[in-house]
Amino acid sequence: MSKTVQTVLVAALLSAHFILGLGAIRACSPTYDEPVHFAAGWSYLKADDYRYNTQDHPPFAKLWAALPLLFLSPSPALPIQHPYWEDIRRMQYPFSNIFLYHNRVDPEKMLNLGRAMILVLSCALGLMIFVFSRSMFGELSGILALASWCFLPAALANGTLVTTDTALALFFFSSIYLFKQMFSDALARKSAGLLNAVLFGVSLGLLFASKYSAVGVLPVLFLLMVYLYLKDPRAALAVAKEVLLASAVAFATLLIVYRFNDLGPYFFDGLKKVIAGINSGRSSFLLGNYSTEGWLYYFPVTFLLKTPVPLLAALALSVFFRPSWKRESVLFLLLPAAVFFCLCCVSKVQIGHRHILPVYPFLIVWVSGLAAGGVNKYLKYLFGLLVLLSALSAARIHPWYISYFNEFISSPDEGYKYLTDSNLDWGQGLKELGKYLKEENSGGIYFCYFGTGDPSYYGIRYVPIGFIDGISPPYTEKERTGDKVDFKAQPKTLFAISATNLQATYYADKNVFAFLKKAKPVKIAAHSIFIYDLTADPRLYEEFRRFTAGVNRKRDE
Repeated sequence: MSKTVQTVLVAALLSAHFILGLGAIRACSPTYDEPVHFAAGWSYLKADDYRYNTQDHPPFAKLWAALPLLFLSPSPALPIQHPYWEDIRRMQYPFSNIFLYHNRVDPEKMLNLGRAMILVLSCALGLMIFVFSRSMFGELSGILALASWCFLPAALANGTLVTTDTALALFFFSSIYLFKQMFSDALARKSAGLLNAVLFGVSLGLLFASKYSAVGVLPVLFLLMVYLYLKDPRAALAVAKEVLLASAVAFATLLIVYRFNDLGPYFFDGLKKVIAGINSGRSSFLLGNYSTEGWLYYFPVTFLLKTPVPLLAALALSVFFRPSWKRESVLFLLLPAAVFFCLCCVSKVQIGHRHILPVYPFLIVWVSGLAAGGVNKYLKYLFGLLVLLSALSAARIHPWYISYFNEFISSPDEGYKYLTDSNLDWGQGLKELGKYLKEENSGGIYFCYFGTGDPSYYGIRYVPIGFIDGISPPYTEKERTGDKVDFKAQPKTLFAISATNLQATYYADKNVFAFLKKAKPVKIAAHSIFIYDLTADPRLYEEFRRFTAGVNRKRDE
């Protein structure tokens, strides 16, 4: 394959990834955490104040996403005079609502610029996958590995959101790749050179500036160093010296990202808080069951349900072919993926497939060994076919990649029976719901929403029921109180409910919406918001009225 052809193919695949990503960006309303991340990033740039959200996530991805706002005219206001700012750690969601929806710049224009910046990181990760695969298995493997990433639903779902997962995956992967360079050079008695150690340090610093689960890289590096020491103590000493230099560079990089603010209350306290939260757990839903302690099999099940079946087939095939089992493959592909995956499995915070996103680049490069030189040519064709089928699997869900489930599930609309939250329903369906209501000429609906987007922005008039958004009462007194809707003047009385709420993931009463389980929705917007016509089913309407009467009594009490 000539360099020209290779360059054209790489550019075409990355362009396709970017174009598909833009489609998802335009279709989705804000997901649950995006407004907070975005507002926090702007506060770091404008106010140099790192109190906002760094107790939950480090700042890099948020800063990166907010950079385009510097070039807007007028630039968005940062309402630090608002009372919410004084108590920003507790009022981060209400403040983000003020920032996004009560600003002088259009909310979608701001947010979509930030999302495009994250999509750039996803493209950079695709390029890294190509380079890593090509270096290990050859050009054809590199191209097919890149294609696997570019059409992976998990990549398109998370690479189009202002969240921290794509940045974590990028810098985790690049850190292991750069460490491999030092490792290989030391065994070959070559000096990796100052540049490689510095690049490794920068990557490591950005990794820890992206997400606290970056600590998962430490046991991987430790195990690699132990292996190197047992194999060649002299080489291990050479790498250790370079790692010391890289550690200093990583710390300097972290300081730069934090703009030389004190890391104590922002980075280290946040790290302690997140580790404590992982040990304490959080409400989770899996296969009809609920837990705050988690399940060891949560992420294996999630992986099996949300990974394209052709990629699963390629993984199964790769087990039986020697090119995948080279020493380098096991050390730098399987080991990082296995360690990170196992750490996720023992965590008590199990709310999303996105948490194992860093595993995919390593597995994709691993299976690309099927197209390595010396492998049976028919196997190469088979792997190419599997990559094509993976792309087709993703195409059927476009642009709702968040809600993707593979062919093991009959339809994405059935996904709510297996998983909720960011696996399926993260608040992204408001725009689609607004379009449906406009087509129906609806004057208003009952709405039970899981998310932080503003329904009113999308033309949705609603009476709120059990919102979970961190914004509506009782969190604040004035935000998201809904509208006065005359349901008697409408031919239909519609009730829309987010799938996460339908399964009562975050309600104490797990049967609160049991009366809806046997009813058939008239529409499922974005595969995540179920819409019921109450007037079409008198029994359902009566049960709904009893339910709302109970809710009102609780409020009165």
